[in-house]
Amino acid sequence: MTPLECVLALLPASPTPERPFVLAVDGRSGSGKTGLAAAVAERVPGAQVLALEDAYRGWQGLREGVEEIATGVLAELRAGRAGTYRRYDWVRGELGGTVRVEPTAVVVLEGCGAGSLPCAPYVDALVWLDAPEHERHHRAMARDDGTWLDQWSTWAAQESALLAERDARAAADLVLDTSTE
Repeated sequence: MTPLECVLALLPASPTPERPFVLAVDGRSGSGKTGLAAAVAERVPGAQVLALEDAYRGWQGLREGVEEIATGVLAELRAGRAGTYRRYDWVRGELGGTVRVEPTAVVVLEGCGAGSLPCAPYVDALVWLDAPEHERHHRAMARDDGTWLDQWSTWAAQESALLAERDARAAADLVLDTSTE
C-alpha cells in the first residue's frame, strides 16, 4: 500500500457535508504536508484543503493562526455551519480579507499545528509527516528561495511550543516517513 493509499484508508466510506470529516496533515516545516494534502484532495471528490499557512500571523504568529482556524472554522464546521478566518498577507505583513469556508464532506487541514491542542477536538484523523531536520530545512529553503532563512529558528521554536502542549506525532493515526535518504 502506498503512503497516499494509507492516508485515504483513514477516510470514511460516505462522509457528508452536514458533519465534515476533518483529516489533519501535520509535521514540522518542510516535511511535505502541502503536497500530501493536495494529493488527497485530488483523489477525494469534493474535498477541500484548508491551509493553516493562510491564517498564521506572520513569523511570530503560528499559535494565533492555529487558534483562529480552530475556533472560527473547525468549530463552525463541526456544527454544520460555514466558518471564517482572516487571511494573512505575507507580502504586506498584515491581515487581509476574510475567507469563508463552507462545509464539505472532507476537509484536509494542512500545516504546522494541524494536530495541535487547539485543533485536536475537531480532527477526525491525524497524519504526521516525519523527516530529518536537515532535509526539512533544505526543502523549505528551496521551496521559498531561502527567503525565510533568518526565521527558521523562530518558527521551529513555535512548532516546538505547540508540540510540547500536545505531541501530535504520538497522537497521530498514521506516521509517514517523508525522508528521501
